Amino acid sequence: MLLDKMIHKTLLTVILFCGMTVMCHAQIKISDLFREMPDSLLPVLSENNRLDMIDFMASGMKAEVSNRLGGKSEMTMLTDDSLRVKVSDALTITLLLVTPLDSIESGNKVICCIRTYGTDESMLQSVTSFYTIQWNQMNQMPPLNDEDTQRIQALDMQTILNWGRGILKKD
Repeated sequence: MLLDKMIHKTLLTVILFCGMTVMCHAQIKISDLFREMPDSLLPVLSENNRLDMIDFMASGMKAEVSNRLGGKSEMTMLTDDSLRVKVSDALTITLLLVTPLDSIESGNKVICCIRTYGTDESMLQSVTSFYTIQWNQMNQMPPLNDEDTQRIQALDMQTILNWGRGILKKD
């Protein structure tokens, strides 16, 4: 009888440990984080707008919605670790799920949010901020692995290239 109780306890402990391990290693997707994004960070899109965009992209449809300002916003790209939303003619938001070198209190992922402002491709301005996966803003950029640093720099470089192309086209 005592042996049965010990076996049951041990088996229950193993099952709980395995379940926790699976939960810890479950892949976080940027679409889930975008779904949970506080309205205060992107007030022009409601939660329903964000949900519709994700559903439209998953269905292979054009992911365009009417936003709170009466204009159109469109999700133009969605992968497991990145997305891009053209909020308006003057604002594009890119979210990247990146991995910091040092583990943080919220886990092993960080959200990089790049807001690109401007209507003329030659005069774009980008602002980058970082958030925990609970959408708490971080005071500074965490140290990132080389791959993620290059992803962010590539987006910054695209802004510079657009600016340079605009300068070269002018008479």
